[in-house]
Formats: sequence, C-alpha cells, structure tokens
Amino acid sequence: MDQNRQIRKFLSSKKFIIGGAMALAVVLFLYWPLSDPTQIVEKPFATVMEDENHQLLGAVLAADEIWRFPAIDSLPQRFKTALISYEDAYFYQHPGINPIAIVKALVGNIKAGKVVRGGSTLTMQLARMADGNQQRTVWQKIKELLMALRYEAQLTKEEILIQYASHAPFGSNIEGLSAASYRYYGRAPNALSWGEAALLAVLPNQPSMIFPGRNTAQLLQKRNRLLQKLFDQGTIDSISYQLAVLEDIPQNQQPFPKECQHLLFQLHQQAAGKRYVTTIEQRLQNRSTEILNQYVQKLAANQIHNASALIIDWKTQEVKAYVGNAQSGVAHDEAVDIIRSVRSPGSLLKPILYAYALHDGLISPKQLLNDIPLFYEGFSPKNFDHQYYGAVQADEALSRSLNIPFVNLLRSYGVAPFYNQIKKMGFESLRQPASHYGLSLILGGAEISPWEVGHLYSQMARSLTYDSSQVDLNILSQGQAIANKKQQLHAGAAFMTLKAMKELQRPGEEFGWERFSGAQSIAWKTGTSFGFRDAWAVGINQRYVVVIWAGNADGEGRPGLVGVRAAAPLLFQLMQLLEDDEEDFHMPIKDLQTAKICSKSGYLAAEACPEVTNTLINKSYKLRTACPFHQIVFLDQQKQLRVNASCYPIHRAVSKAYLVLPPAVSYYYKPHHADFETLPPWQEGCNPMSQEPMELIYPKDLTTLFIPKELDGQEGRAIFELAHQKKEATVYWYVDEAFIGRTSEQHQMEIGSLKAGMHQLYLIDEDANYLKLDFEVVARKQ
Repeated sequence: MDQNRQIRKFLSSKKFIIGGAMALAVVLFLYWPLSDPTQIVEKPFATVMEDENHQLLGAVLAADEIWRFPAIDSLPQRFKTALISYEDAYFYQHPGINPIAIVKALVGNIKAGKVVRGGSTLTMQLARMADGNQQRTVWQKIKELLMALRYEAQLTKEEILIQYASHAPFGSNIEGLSAASYRYYGRAPNALSWGEAALLAVLPNQPSMIFPGRNTAQLLQKRNRLLQKLFDQGTIDSISYQLAVLEDIPQNQQPFPKECQHLLFQLHQQAAGKRYVTTIEQRLQNRSTEILNQYVQKLAANQIHNASALIIDWKTQEVKAYVGNAQSGVAHDEAVDIIRSVRSPGSLLKPILYAYALHDGLISPKQLLNDIPLFYEGFSPKNFDHQYYGAVQADEALSRSLNIPFVNLLRSYGVAPFYNQIKKMGFESLRQPASHYGLSLILGGAEISPWEVGHLYSQMARSLTYDSSQVDLNILSQGQAIANKKQQLHAGAAFMTLKAMKELQRPGEEFGWERFSGAQSIAWKTGTSFGFRDAWAVGINQRYVVVIWAGNADGEGRPGLVGVRAAAPLLFQLMQLLEDDEEDFHMPIKDLQTAKICSKSGYLAAEACPEVTNTLINKSYKLRTACPFHQIVFLDQQKQLRVNASCYPIHRAVSKAYLVLPPAVSYYYKPHHADFETLPPWQEGCNPMSQEPMELIYPKDLTTLFIPKELDGQEGRAIFELAHQKKEATVYWYVDEAFIGRTSEQHQMEIGSLKAGMHQLYLIDEDANYLKLDFEVVARKQ
C-alpha cells in the first residue's frame, strides 16, 4: 500500500508533469509532419527535359536564375561514397548530430582563435540550406541541430542524402549534383568516373571560393586528398586511384544541350520546375534536326524559311522526334512552334474521307467518282492542274489528289458525319459547327496542327493492328492515356487506304524508287493550302508516321510552295532513317472479303457489266450500289447504228454492253480514254428511248444567276457551257425565244444584256433534242 501511495504521489507531482510535458513537446517537435517532406529546401527548380533513356535534352533556368535541377530518385554510388567519406564519415551511425565531431570542432576552433573546422553533419547542412543559409551564430547552430534531429526522425538516410545533393552549392550559379554533373562534365551523374565524383563531392565545402575555373590548384589538392582517403579505405583499388588522380580539372562550364527546344519551352510554360522524361529518341531527334536545317537552307532561295517535322511510332503512339521549327533566325520567327500551330491542311484529309467511305461501303477502291466542273452554293473547286477528267477511279483520285472527286465524295458521305468522325479521331481544332466549313472541309477549309495530323494518321495506321482502343498521342513516358473510345475505322478500310497512298509518284530523285531493292513500302500524301502558304507531306511505313510542314511562320505565300516539291523531299530523307523489319503493311485478312466488281465502273457488278473482277473490299459493310452505267444496247448487224423493235427486226439485232456516262461526265472523260466508246447514232426511223443527250455543265443547277460588272464599269456577260454526247452535233441557242447563236464541238456561249428578272434558256440540236431551263438574274453587284 505504501508503494502504491508513493507511485500515485510521484505521478501527481510537478516534476512528473513538467517532465512529461517536456517529453511530449520533444516527441511532437520531432514527429510533427513536415510541410513537404519531398522538398525540405523551398527553392524553385529548373525545368529539365530528358529523352527516353534519361539523357538530357535541354533545361530552362529556375525562377531565381539558378541551375538547380529537380531532385533525382537516387544518388549514384560513386558520388554517395565520396560525399560521405569527405563530409560525414559517420552519417549512417549518428541521429543527425555527431557530438564527437562537434566537440573536436569546438576545441580546434578555440585553440586557433577562429573557425578552422566545422562539426556539422550532412543533415545539419541540409537544415542550414532549408533555412536560407543564415549567418552562423550560436542560436543558428542550435536551430540547425534541432531541425537535423527532426529530419532524421521523419526521413530516411537516403532521402536526406538526395535532398542535400539536390540543393548543395557547386560554384557559380549551379546547385545540385545533376546540374553540376552536366555543367562541368556534360553527362549524367551516373556516368561519372571516380575522379569526377570525388571532385563534385568536395565542391560544396567552399563553393564560392573553389570551383572549376577558379583556384584550380587548391581544388586539385582537395580532390586528390579525398581520392587518397578512398584508396586507403580500400574503397577503390590502386589502378582506379592512379587513373583518377591523372584526370584533369575542368576549366570551363559546358553549355546544356539545346535539343527539342520548342517542346521544352512548351512544357516549361505548362508547368515549370519539373523533370520531364519524354519518349524522344535522342539520336533520331538530332539527326532529324540536322537534316531539316540543311533542307531549309535550300528552301531559303525561294524565300521559304520555316519547316517542322514530327516522327511518331504509331504502334505505341509515342513521339520519337519533335522538330518544332528550323534554325532560321529571329527575323524569320524560328521561335514559333509550328507543330502546335494551326495551318490549312490542303488535301491531307482526303485519305481519311476515303477510308471512311470504304469503311461504310459507300465506294470500292476502283469506283468511278465524277470529275466535272462543280458549282455548289457559291463553292467552285478546281483540280490543282485545272483540268477535268470526267470520271476517275477512287484510288486514282486519291493518289493524284484530285479535288473535285473528293468534294463529290464528301457530298455523298455527308459533311456532318465526316466532321464527327475526324473530331472523334483527335481533330481538336474544329471550333465551329460542321455547317461553318461545308464542302471546303475536304480541301483545307479548316485549320489543323501538325500534331493533330500526326494523331489522325497514326490512329488510321493503328487500325491495322485490330487494337480497338483509341490511344492519345504521347510524348511523356509516364504511360499512355487511353480514352474510353473505340476505333471507328476497320482494319480493311485502313489497309486499302494505305495501299492507295503507296501509289503516289515520289518527287525528284525518288522517281523510280520501286525498282530499287530494299526500298521502303511507304504510304504518303501531300497537301498544299490555298495561296501557296503551307506545304505538307505525311508518310507512313510499317512502324512510323512522319509529318512535314514547310512554309513561312508569318503565313507569307510563295510560288512553288506546294507539298510535293517543298515538303515531300524532306519526308523521304527522314524516312530513310526509319527502316523497319517488316517489308509491307500487314494485310488484315479477316477484315477483307472478295466481291464481284465491274471492271470499268468499280461498282458492284450488274448483269450488263461486260468485264467482272474479283476484288478485295472492306468486310464491315456491304457495297450499296450496283453499276448504274453499263447498258445493253441493240445494234444493226453491221454494229454501226442503234436499233430497237420499232425500226429493226429484233431477232437480227446484235446486243453489246456500253459504258454510258452522263453527258457532262462523258464530255470530259472521252479525251482521256481512247478506248471509251460513245453510243452509236440511231438508225433512221427508230424511235429512241427517252434519254437526254445534252447537259448544261456551267452554270450547274441553273436557277439563280449573278452577273457582276466588269472592272471598267461595263455590264458583265454570263458564260454558259454545254456537253453533248455527239461530238459533231450543232446546238442552237435561244434566250427568251430570241436566237443568239449556234455552236458545234465546243459548246460555249457568252450572253450579255440580261436584265434582272426571270429568263428562259432554250437549246436544241439538229436531231430535235432540246433543253429548256428557267432562271432568274438578280440585281448586279459591283
């Protein structure tokens, strides 16, 4: 009982309460969570960018103008061993302070009458850096001691070392091991030799007085003393020691790499002070930059000063090279990152439309698309060569990049559906509704960046792999961001599109490339914007997508600035760097099927088709339309005239299949196809079937007509053009029942003095075939 009474008395005594409170205060102080244990020293970091193998590509100064790289995950063993041996031999044994070292330092300093020796541990030095390297006083030393104990209580030894090495001063405006290693030796810390690691280990001791380029002799002595200590300890052998002491001390700071600068500054603007590990392949980046800069020097003769290149591994969606612009000087806007700038793509969306038209069964690769003058709600596109071909096979229209067939194809597919598809594929620059762009969307009417172009084409290439996931284009090696979307394009459509894109004739010295063994199988497409402002080229091989843009960053157009001349040659130079093991694109057999196709028209074979071919088509959707152009025609026995039962014994008639195109299509088709047979004339006395032999080509769908005044103020004149199945036919022209002239072979008529209001155009040929059209002339505009 007496013992229990004494225990209760002690527990209620002031000494116990005060002692307990003090113990609690100590525990709270030591273990109260640090505000940010990952960054004890609250100083801004530089922005650092590395390639896929952690090699430095470039860096941007920290906000306080110090080269201070973000903390690394671990310290290289050589530097860690050298640092601990030099600064704090008992680092792993003490709790943050070393009483013996403090006593020795105190005695030595008293005897010398000045500070000749320090007793600070690495943990205490970290505390001093965290407190802003305040002036050394007794109270400051006590504060550092207490904070060192707190750090040791909450951080591991490795974490303390990393934070110290990330903020220690290394002379000049360099802080941290990473920045010092690159600044003095031009390589990463894990590549340092023993001599280099020892030199960097001794630098933080007197960084303002002794560093490479200043007091070299003293620095050499300090390094060699440390190397001797490491040798005496058995840390390094004699050969390593002898080689290390022979190493020279660097006398100058080395510049940081300046590779991929446009990407670096983009990342810096997004979030400064971070270490970005990218998917960039340094060798490919350097070589691509070199080739592009040399190439632009040639373009400069035509006052073309800028270019960009983007290389993507489409199987992984990783960017392997990012050349934002050529080194063309400040006067030519070399700082502009073209890869992220929106430009008119010209024809670059045609393969995407072609692929979706195949995917939906709207066309087959050989299906004829109309190529005649087109006038639609004020939109009048022209082919690049200003010619018309009547009708062209779809794959040929793509390989020749003809404009009018693709405008017609977009009308058939629908602007809104196509708009929605490319939005899903990553065309993020479409800010307006589909109606804003209209049919011009397929000819460059919406601006797009090279980044988006690369994303669109890599998504199409990925469709070959049967991977249904839609993966975002990735340039950081932090894992791919996979959207909750499925690929919209089937492998069969993608394969046939790439096959058609391989048929383009390569420019310049690449002509005849297919005859050389080992030549790559490349699908490619060029684009040229209106006004010759942007030249594009996109290439796809069995692994990579390459996007090229050439032009002037300020948008100035130049004659000759067209994709095939200004961008395609650079594309093929870069493609030579990108050989792949596979010889050709993988054929997705399970996503293809054979169909009987009319050889001439490319539609599903109808009964009247004379030649039928078994052709591979996309399996996802069936073709919608049978051949509408072939007709069985009855001829007399001499096969010279058309006949029917009204004028000729039908049992004596000879049947023959003809490709019968609409008059306007036939008019432009025949000059380019010597084997095209027009329908023979009717035998006299026959009653022909109802069929229009004439068609108005221009203005198309004539209902309303604007006639502007000429530059000299005179009344303007309207131009009309007609197509007739009979080349030698004569056509008589009447306006409002007044005869105005006749035409033969070339049926063009210029009509003036048309007043505002309703009018009638009447056309008749010598066979009494006629057209009658009512139209309105609206008030003339200046």
